[in-house]
Amino acid sequence: MVSSINSALLGYLSTQGQDSSKAAASSGKSATTTLSPAAMQRVSGMTRNASAIQALDNRQKALSADLRAAMEKAGIKLTGAIEFTIKSDGSVDVKASEADKAATQAFLKADTSRPSFATRIATQAKEALQLSTTLQQSAAISQAAKAARSTGGVMALYTSLMQQAGTASVSFSVSATASTLTYPGSLTARA
Repeated sequence: MVSSINSALLGYLSTQGQDSSKAAASSGKSATTTLSPAAMQRVSGMTRNASAIQALDNRQKALSADLRAAMEKAGIKLTGAIEFTIKSDGSVDVKASEADKAATQAFLKADTSRPSFATRIATQAKEALQLSTTLQQSAAISQAAKAARSTGGVMALYTSLMQQAGTASVSFSVSATASTLTYPGSLTARA
C-alpha cells in the first residue's frame, strides 16, 4: 500500500514539474519532523477511518464477550487482566499473572471452536495493524502537505515520516469486566 501511495505522490509531483531528488532538497524539515499524535487523531476522526475504527471496535467487543463467556463456561475465573500479543510466527502470546496465564493457555490449547479464539485474536491483531498502517499513511500525507515548504517537499517529508513511523504493535487485554484494543492510531477501544 505504501508503494501505491508513493506512486500517487510521485505522479503528482511529476505533474508539478518536480522529481523526488528536488523534493528531498526542498523539504528542509524532513530530519526534524515526526508523525504527530495530533495528526493521527485528526485522521482517526475522518468519516472513512472512523467507520473502520468503529467496525474494529465492535468486533473487539464481540470477541471479548465471546471469550469471557467461553472461559466462564470452562470454569475459568480471571483475577486480573490478560494481555494478548501476536508473535512474529503468528502465534498468540499471553501476559498475565501466573494463575491467569496458565488457565488461559490451557483454555486456548483445549479450544475446539471454529475459528478458534487464538485465530480470532490473531485475525483481530492483523486487522488492527492494517488499520494502523492506513491511519499512519493518512496522517503522514496530511502532515507532509501542511509542513512542506514546497510541493516538492511533500514527497520527501512523507517518506521521512513513514520511515520514522516504524513497526506497529497491537495489544488486546481482557479482564473479567472489561477489554481494550490498543494500536497506533487507536483511541483505545474499550468494551
